Amino acid sequence: MDPSVGSPVPGPGKGSEDPARALEELAGLLSDHLARHELLVVWYAPHVLSTLHAELLRHGLAPLADRLPDGVVAPVCDPLVLDRHADRYRPGGRSLPAVAEWYGVPLERPGDPASDAGAALLVADAIAASYPAVAKLSRPMLHTEQILWYAEQMERHPDAPTWPFDRVEPRGPVDPQEPPDAGDPAGPADPAAG
Repeated sequence: MDPSVGSPVPGPGKGSEDPARALEELAGLLSDHLARHELLVVWYAPHVLSTLHAELLRHGLAPLADRLPDGVVAPVCDPLVLDRHADRYRPGGRSLPAVAEWYGVPLERPGDPASDAGAALLVADAIAASYPAVAKLSRPMLHTEQILWYAEQMERHPDAPTWPFDRVEPRGPVDPQEPPDAGDPAGPADPAAG
């Protein structure tokens, strides 16, 4: 694994007032990236990718899996899963700011998507540099191992999203202007914060 060869995938144009257009642009960028078998580094990937999947469907757009030749959203690297696996009993929190601080990675604007994405990429690189067994994994093997590690980690969090994530289908006609309700499959509580 060498996340340092990656670069943040550019996000959709800023200031877009049309969520469907922004989602379509983002999904296009991500599916192009994944179709080239580039590693997609995503902090708390099961939640983020499940949310993206649900939002694409909510806006009547094709989900990532449907845009990829083999129908699989891979390879994905989740630095949260890597950290929990590589150093299970270390002190401190598992939020992105806490993990970034632990590995000495700057996170100048926590909560800012570009800043968070850059920090996640650097955290993945720092974990690979700190744990040679993780660094030796090929992209496909890293993806597969993370699914197993995440399943083991989530035994303590039964409400956490699955990985690979469960496909969700729209429950009926929706108004894309309405925010998802509390029962929406896009958003369980974030167990990464603890």
